[in-house]
Amino acid sequence: MEHGRYDHHLRTFRQKLYANYLQIQRAVETYFPDNTKISQPKGGFMLWLELDKRICTEDLYEQALKQKMNFAPGRMFSQYNQYNNCMRLNYAMEWTDRVENDLKKLGTMVKNSI
Repeated sequence: MEHGRYDHHLRTFRQKLYANYLQIQRAVETYFPDNTKISQPKGGFMLWLELDKRICTEDLYEQALKQKMNFAPGRMFSQYNQYNNCMRLNYAMEWTDRVENDLKKLGTMVKNSI
């Protein structure tokens, strides 16, 4: 901030987040079932997915953890029994081949759960 680079840093960071958002959106569209709904976030760095009603993301979460993958099951964002077929993905991490491969595995797990 002292040297006036903060605005540059924020612009660069926002561009990186947007690039990550586009990559994760493309991966979800490629690897997840066709009826997966993807949020269009207005801010932040989380992507909300709504999956087929037959999917329980809490069960999927347990399977994913065993393979060292992580996401937030939708149910944790409600005090009621809602969003059981939803998940939240973080796209603020560095995009790597591992991230893409994990999304591919997760998409396969979702497809196999239907």
